[in-house]
Amino acid sequence: MAPIEYLSAYEDKHNLREIQVPETKSIPFTALPKAPSKDAKCNVYIVKNSDLHMSLSVFVRTSDTKMPYVLPVYTFVVEHSSGRRVAFDLGVKHKAEDFSPFTQSVIKDMPITWPRATVPEIFESHGVSGDSIEAVVLSHTHFDHIGDIGQFPTKTKLIVGPGTAKAALPGYPTYKDSSVLDSDLPFGSDREVEELNDDSPWVQIGSYRGIDYFGDGSFYILDAYGHMVGHVAALVRTTTDPDTYIILAGDSAHVRGLYSCCPGCAHPPFRAGLYPAADGLSPAERARGGLLAIHYDLPAAYANMARMGRMEEEDNVTVVLAHDVEWKRILDAQEGEDWEWVDITNWKKEGKKEAVRKEWVFTPQTVPDCDDI
Repeated sequence: MAPIEYLSAYEDKHNLREIQVPETKSIPFTALPKAPSKDAKCNVYIVKNSDLHMSLSVFVRTSDTKMPYVLPVYTFVVEHSSGRRVAFDLGVKHKAEDFSPFTQSVIKDMPITWPRATVPEIFESHGVSGDSIEAVVLSHTHFDHIGDIGQFPTKTKLIVGPGTAKAALPGYPTYKDSSVLDSDLPFGSDREVEELNDDSPWVQIGSYRGIDYFGDGSFYILDAYGHMVGHVAALVRTTTDPDTYIILAGDSAHVRGLYSCCPGCAHPPFRAGLYPAADGLSPAERARGGLLAIHYDLPAAYANMARMGRMEEEDNVTVVLAHDVEWKRILDAQEGEDWEWVDITNWKKEGKKEAVRKEWVFTPQTVPDCDDI
């Protein structure tokens, strides 16, 4: 097919146009182990943080650069059967002025539905004190995930993925054009900040390598590099007998059609959106030249999408993206559009995976020229 017109004028120096998500049959897979006990499980609560209003073409290759996309922004609380609690992602900060000056300049013209309160305050309103969160795991450091760890007690540990410090720091005000604050990643402070690395106790789990956080296979931090340096996801066992799992995917993908195949197809229907580096937000991005994607390393991001797609082929595994519009649609229908906090632990029993599959918001039929490269 002919290239999408507005992209054809730019050199594809990074060879991104023609690559696509690998077939899931090419992905090595290690069987998910049976729970060692009936208590080796966690409840998962999805928390609506905010909404971002953007163009779909940022995320999906389409000729329609004005097709609107409202991204819900989620945070999650993972509660072990013992009562221990971890938060996964913190969403956007409470107010625009809480960001670094650089990030404020990036989002100043972006319509954002801001959180009604801070993350700990929202947790508190649903019976979970911020003081009870023993750790926060950040999928990555983009503005719509990083939140404000400073709103939690210093005893709350911060966990980030491999290479995060080198990629994101120094923050503001040490570096005036940083997208993050020094206080967002407070290495060397009273707070324990753990950056995972190759020496961390990784094990193979499904199609990923992961860290067994609670030691009983109920919550793995997954290495999900691709969208950004240090990007991680999570695998949570939500029930035992039978075992069921949720993948908290972060920004592994922004649209279901980027990683999930239509019946009878070898590859997902969509490819990631591309844009000229000249339109990049930072000097480093513009200096890369050619065409870029919202994923820092697109080949690695596609490989990660294939791993995620392979995981979801398991009947007892479902995926929730950080900006999952299909999950929002089914929860809006079931809970009312004003929902803020929902227990999704029993997704299997409640048929939510099947409901999500039926609710694809963006399909090859509704996205113009989505197959053009």
